[in-house]
Formats: sequence, C-alpha cells, structure tokens
Amino acid sequence: MAQRHKKHRVGMQLPAELIERARDAVYWTPGLTLNKLAEIAFAQTLQCLETLRGDAFPPRAGSLPVGRQVR
Repeated sequence: MAQRHKKHRVGMQLPAELIERARDAVYWTPGLTLNKLAEIAFAQTLQCLETLRGDAFPPRAGSLPVGRQVR
C-alpha cells in the first residue's frame, strides 16, 4: 500500500491577479490542480531559499506573526 502524506489546510490571502494567473494555468494544463500548483511552487521556492541559505531552516521556536505585514 502506498504511503499517503499527511496534509494540512492553510488559509492565506494572495493578490487577485496572481490567483487569476494560477487559475488560467490550471485551466490550460491538463491534470494540474490549484493545490498541486501551490505545492510545486512552495517546494521549489523553499528549495531555492534553502540553497541560498546553505541549509534547511531549523524548526520554529514559536508562532508565526499574524496580521498585516509592516512595510
């Protein structure tokens, strides 16, 4: 029996233009889903960040900050 990876639901807000581009990509790419597109994007971005850092990130020491990003 194949192992199933445990998955969690994550809620986030993204720019409308980005969401529309993602929906267009999914529509025109047979077999692709929004979930799979997000999973691929997260994995590739994290791999890039870890490569730039030279190592994987250590586990969090606390909760993530919530609320609007300060610019």
